[in-house]
Amino acid sequence: MSIQTEIRGQILIIRPEGSLNKAISSELEELLKNELDEGFRLIVFDFSKLIQISSDGLRVILHMVNEIRSLGGDVAVTGMAEQVEQALGVSGFFKLIEPFDEIEKAIESLLETDQDAE
Repeated sequence: MSIQTEIRGQILIIRPEGSLNKAISSELEELLKNELDEGFRLIVFDFSKLIQISSDGLRVILHMVNEIRSLGGDVAVTGMAEQVEQALGVSGFFKLIEPFDEIEKAIESLLETDQDAE
């Protein structure tokens, strides 16, 4: 498992690969905390290379979504395999975050939301 990041202007894209389990969840949480400290508030989770997500992974993602929003930011998600989408759906994740089919649409939505907030 690895976690790739990409920066597009003010947007941080996070791409976990493989399985997001307990061990990797703490790594992801630390990465997100560091990026929030650096000032990122608009984040896209690109799950296109994620095969499965454990309850620990879900917990970290949901906690970080709440943290990002409390700081005035927003989050989008894209590129989910069926198993990952099902896990997120059962957890109520999609009540908090709208999923997007394409990363460009997710970025566009975050930028629009950010402009509306200004």
